[in-house]
Amino acid sequence: MGLGNIKKCRQCKELFSPSRKEKICPKCKQGEHEKFKIVKDYLWEHPGASVEKLHRETGVEKELIRKFVKEGRFVEVKGVSLSVDCEKCGKSIPSGRFCESCKNNLRKGFESAKKKSSKKKNKGKRDDSGMHLGDRHKRK
Repeated sequence: MGLGNIKKCRQCKELFSPSRKEKICPKCKQGEHEKFKIVKDYLWEHPGASVEKLHRETGVEKELIRKFVKEGRFVEVKGVSLSVDCEKCGKSIPSGRFCESCKNNLRKGFESAKKKSSKKKNKGKRDDSGMHLGDRHKRK
């Protein structure tokens, strides 16, 4: 195990060796999983609960509940109407970071930037399909 495989947990600040792209250690991950089960169980009994009510009744942090919603972890719970705001325009969405409209705009922006980048790369390259004046001078 090299030093490149060691990270500091975002929650408890302890060092750990992630197996994937984890940002929190296994101990904190387990704690998060237990809090998710608490919230999910509460939602089965009270499907219309808001983030505020979930926080009040379960003691689970609002940001963690919002993270669960963003990850789409309550999709299978019928009657749940929890939502988060699109990070770009603020529109209410059932899960994820961006609404469909903003996703499409971001995608178009990335594609446009990619095209511009490839045009700039190709602009400095010489077209080898024909004869160039520089070739004639090199031969002398």
